[in-house]
Order: sequence, then structure tokens, then C-alpha cells
Amino acid sequence: MLMGSMRSMGYSFESALADVIDNSISANAEKIRLLFPSNPLDKLAVGVLDDGDGMSKDVLLEAMRYGSTSSEAIRDKDDLGRFGLGLKSASLSQCRILTVISFWNGKISAYQWNYNYILEKKNWLVLSLTNEEISVIPYFDELKKQKKGTLVIWQDFDILSKSHDGQVYDALNDYKDKVAHHISLIFHRYMSRSKAKVSMFLNNQKLRPLDPFLESHPKTTYRKEISIAITDSYGQEQHIKVRPYILPFLTDMSDKDKKLIGGVEEMRSKQGFYVYRNERLIIWGNWFGMSRRHELTKNARIRVDIPNSLDDIWSIDVKKQVASIPKRIQNQLKKCVDDALGTSVTKQTHRGRKKKVDDDIDYIWDRMEGRDKTFYYQINRESELIKYIRSKVSEQDISYIDMLLSEIEKTVPLHQIYVDKSNDCVSKIEDDDSRLDDIYQMAISMVDNFKQATAQTTDVLIDHIMKSEPFCLYPSVKEKLVSYYSHETE
Repeated sequence: MLMGSMRSMGYSFESALADVIDNSISANAEKIRLLFPSNPLDKLAVGVLDDGDGMSKDVLLEAMRYGSTSSEAIRDKDDLGRFGLGLKSASLSQCRILTVISFWNGKISAYQWNYNYILEKKNWLVLSLTNEEISVIPYFDELKKQKKGTLVIWQDFDILSKSHDGQVYDALNDYKDKVAHHISLIFHRYMSRSKAKVSMFLNNQKLRPLDPFLESHPKTTYRKEISIAITDSYGQEQHIKVRPYILPFLTDMSDKDKKLIGGVEEMRSKQGFYVYRNERLIIWGNWFGMSRRHELTKNARIRVDIPNSLDDIWSIDVKKQVASIPKRIQNQLKKCVDDALGTSVTKQTHRGRKKKVDDDIDYIWDRMEGRDKTFYYQINRESELIKYIRSKVSEQDISYIDMLLSEIEKTVPLHQIYVDKSNDCVSKIEDDDSRLDDIYQMAISMVDNFKQATAQTTDVLIDHIMKSEPFCLYPSVKEKLVSYYSHETE
């Protein structure tokens, strides 16, 4: 039951393969091949073949074990694992049969997890394969030729079969491009090294590393690398390295540049922090709720390097797809990035609005002053309404919302509004019952949301919301909210 449950941890096909590749890199591999069936008559199997150190029979058996005490110990600084689960949980999330074959000192050994056999026997029984059984495993001949390294084989793709009406070969064939793109991004720094370089192939096609920072482009702007000291769980001082990049405008990029960066879609939606653990990309295109998306940072990507000794502090998950900035360095990191990017701007109250000393109204639109003393108007990403909407969608969806907000900001017809206003042709939105009801319903949704996320009283939450647009423009809504929640209490 536990093995079955762990098959549903949320790995994508490409992220599962990346987890297997981590083991090859940790084994000092110089060449890694991803092996897919080339035609429908081939055996339906996917392999990861490396020329790394290989494992003895005892070491291989331990590697097949679920869980490891290494997560609680100080590991080698170059280790890409953490929980001792990656190889097994990633592989069996995609298939029912996982086989690992390894060369060590001229000897070959192989073990296999077969989920069908486990279900039948209802016990933790890993199969030790004979030489005869090993000889018929797909892609074994490729390992035999190089006489070193390790081969990981996936077979029996039950999940793919269900999702693709039994057309497993077609599904695997369709995955090739997605896998190539993902691996070329996740491991791009290993593939780009001048020393200890790791070459990766999909069948016989060599994969080219992507370059999310376009470091070789003459119009890419670099900022000085910043080092932030932080104490790990063992009381040792560690350092987080931060380096901001400002990408060129899309119009300054060639077709080759666009491919290097991952495509135009990646250019628009994947700005933010790129967090690397031992040079392996963990998470990218994420601002970690720091609300940094605006006109002055639309092309900003921040490279963050962390050592594996800070895994627990950064909350690195089993799949190595999730991380969170430690609270103790959030302000320091934000300040470092602000200083490096030079993106500080001055917010000013709307012209014509009277602002009292104690007026802390949360406006939807901000009037911003740039360095050249010109002004532009920007939607306040810190507005309670905007934050509420962002809290309800995924990080990927947030990037599209920000894309939309950015386009709205750029296309506000200021000149026409000025002309129409001058001619007194701009109609005012009337405070009719329909509009009031919309505002009232939004306010209830936000109060309910805040009540779940905070320990504040309803009265405090209502006061807080009523200081932000559009709610502050409709004072009668507060009375209705107080009445609504007082009845709820009764």
C-alpha cells in the first residue's frame, strides 16, 4: 500500500527522469544517455545509461532500498540526493517495473522492483536477476559495450497506457521533445562546464544546454554576485550566492537566442528567481511572493545558488521541484536584489486626491516616478484585491495574470481619456445596486479568505479591507459586512 501511495507523489515524466539522472551525476558520470524505443516493434522501455562509477552488488541492493539515513546526516557537498527515495519513487511513479543493472570491478549485478510481484506477495521483495535474466533486459547490450556504469530501466507503463488509450509507444515518442527541453534546462550548468563536463544524449542525439540568462549575449546586463551568510541546522555558517541578470529585449534576440532561453513563452512567463542546488536547477520563474513583477523587472532573472546543507531550511521536497526562501533571509535577499537591479521607484498619491497624514488607503493604481523624472501608472500588485486573486491561482497562472496586468498598464488610452475628460464626455460609473452588490460579494470572499489564513478578528479584517480600493469608495459596504458577520455569530 505504501509503495502504491508513493507512486502518486506528483512527478511528471520529465521530472522523474531528471531525478534518475541525479544519481548518474552523483556517480561521476561524464556521459548520460536517455534511451527511448525507436520504432513500435521495440520493447516498450525507457532507459538511463551512464558511464559513472558503478555499484557493487551490496551497494546496489542498498540503493534499491526505500529511505535512507543520509537525510539526517551531513552528506557529501556534491550529493544531489536527500531522502534516499528519488530513484525508486520517481521511477515507479511512471512504471510498474524498475530494473537497475550496474558494473563494478568487471562484475555485473542487477536488482528489480516489480510492483505486480509486490502486489501478489504483499511483501517488500526486491528481485535479484540472474545473468540470463539480465541479458534480455532492454538496452543491456549498450551497457555491455561500455563495460562500466549503470543502467536504469523502466517497463510496464500502466499510467501512460491509461492516459493514452493504450498507445504507449506514441506517448513515449511524444514525450521526447518535452524531456529534451526539460533536461537541457535543469542540467544546463553541468552540460556547459569547461571542466568535469557532463554530456547528455537522447538516443544518439546530443542535447544542447539551454541558457536561461543568455550569459553570452552582449546586451545581457550582469550585476555583482552577492553572498548571504546563513547558519545551517548544525550551527555551521553557509553561504547563499545571488546574482541578478537583466535580459535583452526580445527585439534584440536572434532566433538562436530565443531557443537558448527556452522559447518566447519562457521569456515572457519565467522571470524571477532561479534556484540551484549544487548547480542543479530546482525551481525557476518564481518570485516567491515578493511581488517583484513590474515594468522595471520584467526581464530580470535572479540566479540563487544554495548548498545541499541547507535543504531543510529551504524546504526542498522529495521531488526537488519545490523550495521556499527562509524567512530569516527574505528581507536581506530582497534588499540585495533591489540594490543590484536599481529598481527602486517612488510611489506618489494620485493627483487631485486629498491625502491626510493618517490616510493609508490601499489604491489599485499607483503613480510611479522613474529615474528620468517622468511618470507612469502601474497597477498596485500589493493591493488587497490583487493579492487575494493571486492567492487563488497557481504560480504559473500568476505569471499570465501579471502578463495581462502589464499589457493593461501599457495600453491605457491616456490621451483619449484626457481629451474625453476635457470635453466632459467621460461618464461616471453609478453606484447602482448591482455595483454595490458586486463589491459586497467580493468583500465577503476576502474576509472569509483572511479568516482562514490569519487569527485576526472579523472586525479587524473588515476595517483592513475597507481601507483598500474599491471597497473604500463604497462606505455603505462596511455597515452591510458588520451586519452580515454579526448575524453569522448569532
